[in-house]
Order: sequence, then structure tokens, then C-alpha cells
Amino acid sequence: MKKNLLFTALLTAAVAFGVTGCGTTDSGTTDQTAAQPAAPAQAAVPIPPDSPFAKVKLGMSVGEVYALIGQPTDTSHHMTGKSFIPYYYGGDTHRMEAIYKGLGRIVFSPRNAFTSDMEVIEINYDPKEPGYNQ
Repeated sequence: MKKNLLFTALLTAAVAFGVTGCGTTDSGTTDQTAAQPAAPAQAAVPIPPDSPFAKVKLGMSVGEVYALIGQPTDTSHHMTGKSFIPYYYGGDTHRMEAIYKGLGRIVFSPRNAFTSDMEVIEINYDPKEPGYNQ
């Protein structure tokens, strides 16, 4: 008897939560912010042809980039959300940014979970780059 009563109470609470938690209200007004398109992101500065960053291509390794344009002023490392996915063996579990003063940043990511090789995934040219991680 107590099992049935407990089960009924839990089932009622779950249904009530589902009904109130998933319900929507319609006030008859339209949301003005949803109707407007999102503001465009800041336009990326094109890389000039005479810049050392113009030599860097997506997919290059860290060693290739350093041999081609030299050592960075500073580096920055951080994990991504993919590093917390159980049984995830793909790449992009962490990233490294090579920061070049007056040039910008080059972002590297591992190819997969079983190697330490990293490849270029982004080239962010910024002539106003201070050169140090802030």
C-alpha cells in the first residue's frame, strides 16, 4: 500500500513538473528583439600579403609555423568542452594560442586524442596585438 502511494505521489509530481515546467505563455505581443537580426561580428582584418602571417596555412604544425615565422612573444593554453566528453577520442580537446606582438594570434589544436601533434585551426591577424596574454 505504501509503495503504491509513494509511486502515485512521485508520478503526480513528475507530471505536474512537466506540465508547469514545459508550459509557455502567450501574451499576444511580439518580442521585438527576436525579430531583429543579430548584429554582425567585428569584421576580421585581412592579412596583408607582406605579413609573416600570410605564409601560415591551416593544418600546419607548430614546428612548421615556428620555423617559418619564428617563436611567438607569448603563448596561452586552455581546455575546451570536448575534453569533458566521456569516451571522446577526437581532436580539439585543448588549444594553444601563439601570440605575436603587432601581428596577432595563431590558434593550434590537436588532430586527435592519441597524438601530441597540433595543427593550425585559426589565424587571427591583429596589428594592434600587445603580444602578451592578458
